[in-house]
Amino acid sequence: MSFPASRIFSRCDLFPEEFSIVITLRVPNLPAKRNEYLLTVVAEDSDLLLLGLRFSPSQLHFLFLSEDVAGAWQTRVSFRSPALGDGRWHTLVLAVTAGVFSLTTDCGLPLDIMADVPFPATLSVRGARFFIGSRRRAKGLFTGLVRQLVLLPGSDATPRLCPSRNAPLAVLSIPRVLQALTGKPEDNEVLKYPYETNIRVTLGPRPPCTKVEDAQFWFDAGRKGLYLCVGNEWVSVLAAKERLDYVEEHQKLLTSSETLGIEVFRIPQVGLFVATANRKATSAVYKWTEGKFVSYQSIPTHQAQAWRHFTIGKKIFLAVANFEPDEKGQEFSVIYKWSHRKLKFTPYQSIATHSARDWEAFEVDGEHFLAVANHREGDNHNIDSVIYKWNPATRLFEANQTIATSGAYDWEFFSVGPYSFLVVANTFNGTSTKVHSHLYIRLLGSFQLFQSFPTLGAADWEVFHIGERIFLAVANSHSYDVEMQVQNESYVINSVIYELNVTAQAFVKFQDILTCRGRGLHACHEEG
Repeated sequence: MSFPASRIFSRCDLFPEEFSIVITLRVPNLPAKRNEYLLTVVAEDSDLLLLGLRFSPSQLHFLFLSEDVAGAWQTRVSFRSPALGDGRWHTLVLAVTAGVFSLTTDCGLPLDIMADVPFPATLSVRGARFFIGSRRRAKGLFTGLVRQLVLLPGSDATPRLCPSRNAPLAVLSIPRVLQALTGKPEDNEVLKYPYETNIRVTLGPRPPCTKVEDAQFWFDAGRKGLYLCVGNEWVSVLAAKERLDYVEEHQKLLTSSETLGIEVFRIPQVGLFVATANRKATSAVYKWTEGKFVSYQSIPTHQAQAWRHFTIGKKIFLAVANFEPDEKGQEFSVIYKWSHRKLKFTPYQSIATHSARDWEAFEVDGEHFLAVANHREGDNHNIDSVIYKWNPATRLFEANQTIATSGAYDWEFFSVGPYSFLVVANTFNGTSTKVHSHLYIRLLGSFQLFQSFPTLGAADWEVFHIGERIFLAVANSHSYDVEMQVQNESYVINSVIYELNVTAQAFVKFQDILTCRGRGLHACHEEG
């Protein structure tokens, strides 16, 4: 469970200098060297631990970040563990005041420590995140039960809790639904508290809530919500807010240099792969192995911009768009072919290109094509981009058609009924990013101009469907003009979505979307 620190510290980014942490917990017996986190505050951009509460079978550790002119380091204040691993409930109060750290267990005598390093008065939690029961990693996850966890700024919470008739379950802040109800005991069992009742985890539809399920928890793993059955109704105890960021970090992929493009593809009976287009001399192919991507093959490239995977029959290809010339000063982009014998990609065909930005592979009436976006030749951005056609006789790609482009950045192919279209993103004409990008339709064996769009440094096109409706979106990157560069350079501009109007036989503007340095678009579909 986690949430941004800004949810608590909405008006000030500084963690309070004086505070108490109250936690009621029950933990199982732990192995001698195991450590588990109860609470952490972690900087999201650097994964730096700003504050944490961690325990082991023998000690309870309070961790915090200290800084001075010499740098930053982590300070640890350690208390002897008050026998937490006995399987019983305990209430702990950690009170912090300047250089004094006090721990009270079950309303007993406080244990005070005068630390050499006081808690900082200016610990910033801007861009940080609270994690309950973890340190943002799989290692050190809390395996017990927590009844309450309270952060109380400005005072020692012990007088508010103690004395208590039931010190191990001293109450400071517990949801009413947990205080008011008790679980239904089994025969010959004592009453259970609701937080100790049975829990079921589901990914499917909501389960029934009847007398059988009364006082049971239901955790909805899909929505990350915790519910309690009360009567005939599921009562929300802890529910995640509706959000759109459903993607969570799975793996950091180490690359040799800045990565400008990624291509994900699958080779039948071999596996799932990712190819990274790296700025420096070597790009890489990674293979999905045991739940993560691992390095599989290194390929020499020259400021690679993008990879394109495609197939022709049973042949599997991977084409790279190289932006810079090779060691001999020659500009080539390379098509690699998968070797079923060597189980790797081998060079198949080199094609002369000019600062290539992108490849687009497509098929029309059983014929295979590759279109390259040539960005510039020297300082000249107004050059031809080329469409290549596969020759089954020579088993090579041959130039089929040239199309005039201005700083071409991307090609996008799509079909509407029996018609095939190809749209180019023109970025710069040598003096301005205010240039037209063009949509072509294939008629009589070649692509012919169908429609032009005003764009501002167009970097990407994406086509998508909503029901029977067809949309075409362009990512505008920036507005720039050589003659007005001081007044007219802007990266915060509108990208545009167009919709196909069948009656008008043209794409018409549907919506402007404000973007900053728009470089790419991707359309996805969510069921329901």
